[in-house]
Amino acid sequence: MKHSLKRIIPFLLAACLFNLSLFTSCKKDYSAEDVPIPPDVKDHNLILKFRAVVDTIPLEFGKNYTNFFKQSYTVKTFKFYVHDIEMINTDSGRVFKTSADKYYLVDFADSTSTSIKLSILPFQYNRISFMVGVDSARNVSGAQTGALDPANGMFWTWNTGYIMAKLEGNAPTSPSGTFEYHIGGFKEPDNVIKKPTLLFPFGQTLDLKPEKTSEITVSANINSWFYNPHDIKFNQTPVCTTPGSLAKQIAENYSKMFTVDSVINQ
Repeated sequence: MKHSLKRIIPFLLAACLFNLSLFTSCKKDYSAEDVPIPPDVKDHNLILKFRAVVDTIPLEFGKNYTNFFKQSYTVKTFKFYVHDIEMINTDSGRVFKTSADKYYLVDFADSTSTSIKLSILPFQYNRISFMVGVDSARNVSGAQTGALDPANGMFWTWNTGYIMAKLEGNAPTSPSGTFEYHIGGFKEPDNVIKKPTLLFPFGQTLDLKPEKTSEITVSANINSWFYNPHDIKFNQTPVCTTPGSLAKQIAENYSKMFTVDSVINQ
């Protein structure tokens, strides 16, 4: 009996290791580069929509709003870069990554830029993640085209780098009557690139189906720029247009500005 057990145990161990490898192999990342999208997805099967809000109020340029410190302000410019979008299912561990070469400039002065069409591997997902900004490699590649074209007003020619997010407007408590936040910097210790992961509303799941198009709406709350974890007051810091510790603080604030408002499946 002892001899037979000695012969059986190695086989049992091998079987266990094989099953474990199957389990871990299921928990992997899938990317647009190495997983073909089914033909019936066509050009896209998901529309990612961004909307600008001040707390829960939709943004209107030139309209008066109040921040956490009871300071009034109006907005004239609000835009940021998005790329490296990932769809996540935390139950299965599956992650689908969009093409790493796709960059999007969300500019709320241009309504056509606030809806992004994506081709995602059909599956169920319960999280979305995306990078806010432009990765370090692109920052040192000089002026580029498309969303990264300097004509979009988001490139520092003097600094060889991109502005990751921009917010401008008027504020009576500012010494100049205006505020200007051009947030950039990709080098440590002042790297401002952020990648938030957003939960879907309770009970909602993105369920991508063949020949169907789903929608996710994400709100970006401007008031998050000024509070938590850092206090940014117009009378004290109305301008930030260079990389550094202040830019990093503002980025830490606005990385929390995103919320998934709704998920709509066809």
